[in-house]
Amino acid sequence: MELQDAIANRRSSKIFKRDMHIDDEALYQAIKQSSDAPNHGLREPWRVVHIAKDRLGDMSKAISDKAFPHQKDKQQDHYKTVTKLGGMLALIVKDDPRQKENLENYLAFGTFAQNLMLLLHEAHIGTCWKTPPYIFMPQVRKELGVKDDESLVGFLYLTDMQDDMPHAPRHTHNIITEF
Repeated sequence: MELQDAIANRRSSKIFKRDMHIDDEALYQAIKQSSDAPNHGLREPWRVVHIAKDRLGDMSKAISDKAFPHQKDKQQDHYKTVTKLGGMLALIVKDDPRQKENLENYLAFGTFAQNLMLLLHEAHIGTCWKTPPYIFMPQVRKELGVKDDESLVGFLYLTDMQDDMPHAPRHTHNIITEF
C-alpha cells in the first residue's frame, strides 16, 4: 500500500461485531513501528494500555461504574458497545510542567498516533479514536493506571476494517495563507 493511499483512504471504522478478533502480533508490531515518530529530545512521551478482547468486559465494568454512577442503562450500553470490539488501546501522553516541552510532547504524540492508525490500516485493522468525557475523571484514570504526570487522551477502538467505507469530502480549502 502506498503511503498517500493509506492517508487518503484510512477512515474511522464504526461498525463493531461481537465475533471480530484482532491479530495481537500485528497490533504490537504496529505500536513498535509507530514509535519511530519524530519527537523532541527522543522523549517518546507516549504509552498505550492494551485491553485485549477477552478483557473488554472487565474493563467496561470497572470504568463505567465510575463514569456513570447510578446510571445502569449507560453502564449496559457501554458494556454492549466495547465488548463488540476486537480490542482497545488507552492512549496516554506524558505531561510536562514546562509549556514548550508539553506542547512538543502533544505534537509528538499526535505523530505517533497518526503513524499507529496508518500502520493498523495497512495491517487491515480498523480504528476509531474516541474521547469520551470520562477520560478526565480521576477514578477512571486510576483504573487504567494513568499517572499524575500523564493525560489519558482517548481510546483507540480496534475493529474489523471495512473496505467500502464512505469517504466524506475533506474541507481543505482556505488552509493555506501567505505571509
